[in-house]
Amino acid sequence: GARGAQVSLRHAMAFALLGFLSGLPPRQMDTLYGSPWACLAVLRALPPLGKHYAMRLLYIESGVPVADVDAWIKPEGEAVHRACLAHMRRLRVLVSVDPASNEETSHGNSQTQDEHVRLNSTFRSGLRQMLERSFRVDESAGDCTDDASTDEVQALKVPTRDTLDSFAKGRWEALVLTLTGASDAFDLSSRDAEYDPGKKKKNVAAGLDVAALFRAAKLIGDSSVGEEEGVTEPGFRFLLTTAREQIWLLLTQYITRFIDAARRAGSGGATARDSVEVLDLEDDVDQTPNALADGTENLAPGVIAFLLRLTFQEPGKAYRTDTLPTEQRAVVQDLAHLGLLFPLTNQKTGQGFYVPTYLTAGLSSGSESTADADNGTDNWTENGTGYGVGNDTRGHEGHIVVETNYRVYAYTTSPVEVEILRLFTRPDYRLPNLYVGMVTRESVLAAMSGGIGAEQIVKYLRQHAHPQCRKVQGNPPVPLNVCDQIRLWARERNRVTHADAVLYCDFPTGTGMFEKVSLAAQQRQILLWEDRKNLRLAVAQEGHEDMKHVFAAIRAGET
Repeated sequence: GARGAQVSLRHAMAFALLGFLSGLPPRQMDTLYGSPWACLAVLRALPPLGKHYAMRLLYIESGVPVADVDAWIKPEGEAVHRACLAHMRRLRVLVSVDPASNEETSHGNSQTQDEHVRLNSTFRSGLRQMLERSFRVDESAGDCTDDASTDEVQALKVPTRDTLDSFAKGRWEALVLTLTGASDAFDLSSRDAEYDPGKKKKNVAAGLDVAALFRAAKLIGDSSVGEEEGVTEPGFRFLLTTAREQIWLLLTQYITRFIDAARRAGSGGATARDSVEVLDLEDDVDQTPNALADGTENLAPGVIAFLLRLTFQEPGKAYRTDTLPTEQRAVVQDLAHLGLLFPLTNQKTGQGFYVPTYLTAGLSSGSESTADADNGTDNWTENGTGYGVGNDTRGHEGHIVVETNYRVYAYTTSPVEVEILRLFTRPDYRLPNLYVGMVTRESVLAAMSGGIGAEQIVKYLRQHAHPQCRKVQGNPPVPLNVCDQIRLWARERNRVTHADAVLYCDFPTGTGMFEKVSLAAQQRQILLWEDRKNLRLAVAQEGHEDMKHVFAAIRAGET
């Protein structure tokens, strides 16, 4: 069910997070753990046994013998235990130390009988701060993100939930529409004035290159490496996933850019400025190439720390940008381009702020979703695109009505929802708030050729079914005959396989030639089909020249 899918998504996010962090050089990992919020996010992403070990060792400052740690588990759990310890070592949550000086040693992932381990001192300090201060960490504790005061909030006129939803949905739909070819939405700078009229006007660097993120995620072809331009099969599948899954995919590509830059910088290669475009957000920020090159080592940890901190911030609440380091201010504008943050400027003081939108909630581990695709309910999707999160049920639950005659009605004004329906339905007509189409064999097979699966189509229709389709308990929100027919049309693509072949027939009877030729074709793995009753067989065309030699050898009596 969809609930299991959401749990799997949260696990996938957690494992991806750990994979990113384990790719950082050790010094940058320690820099990252300077953020208490990053320490808490890493603790959340650890497997259950890892969380247990971290809490056991949190207030033990000296090294603990590995033999004592091994004694914590039963023999049948040793494999999980070893894997967990190796995982914590790769993340530098657990480090080896000299028992005499308590200083780190270079044991790596190897273990010796007299080895001692403890938590990374920076990680331990950050996690302690979070727990001891009830998750309220101020600047002096290492957190550089402050909440806006009450007076500042009143002066700012923080946007309402509806405004935030409109902003986030508009930005995200503009990006998704680019994949469908309906618009070119990568340049959204003209929209900033609409949402933030107090923003200072100045010439800034180009915005976030979302097209590059799409290419990196293989959602569109990259002509620079000889690929055909346009949406790829993964791109079509991307369109039918939830907004939360789409956001996570693009964020992984965004983080990867900084990880790769950090690795190159660590190996003496290009600076992060060469690999990651950092935007100039404020007049008083020194972002010359030299200044950025000096901060290359802290660029990736700073960016990742901000993204991890963002997952704990409250949507709809204003936070200052003035206290953020330079590299994190750049991330604010990048994420605003994606609709994850709402930029604000105090018109009196000129101070910058940002407001997390509801697209950011729960990205690192996620809140429980009670979605159930089979029943047609989805508490964290709004207007069919997943713009709500958690247990919020505000907004419209669905917009699609499917009739038993394959007619599809979509009550929507969203261009994204219309373009998605056009992927697998035949458009008949469009009204200001209504799209009418038909599920046909041709439209479904066209979607299949683009890489969309039958189950994805059925799931999309069920998840976004209109509330009126769910009123009768036990009745499916989408007619079963429509779902079954979509699956049957999809199977047509698997009925016949095409291959260039050569047919051999008219074998002489009683000579055994047919059996010898068939055996030779099987040995060469070029036999496609045979009819032993009528003495006929077909081989792959590329093996025809080789089979000529087989026939000649049989006639000569060599086989």
